Amino acid sequence: MGTPLLDLLGVTRLERRLDRRIDRLERQMATAKEQLQTLTGKVDDLVADVRAALEKLAAERDNLNPDAQAALDALTAKVDAFDSEVGDADGSDTPPRDEDGDPQF
Repeated sequence: MGTPLLDLLGVTRLERRLDRRIDRLERQMATAKEQLQTLTGKVDDLVADVRAALEKLAAERDNLNPDAQAALDALTAKVDAFDSEVGDADGSDTPPRDEDGDPQF
């Protein structure tokens, strides 16, 4: 219980309201983090599957006609560009930095 002066000023009630809002925000952030981790896993799986298929096609490159080879090259470039663009969107591949801004390994 707060002191009578704090109760009179409504500070205790304000603290309770802030605590409830903080709790709600923490739950929402945990849910968002979980959803991001799930999505990241699915994207990683998809990219791995596409890369595996591209490797199979690349192994048969000599049997592909020039148009198919060009399509393979274009698709490989698109996957590489996507991987670079999305890459470390969640920051998991970036080491934390110390107070001087240097990476911590």
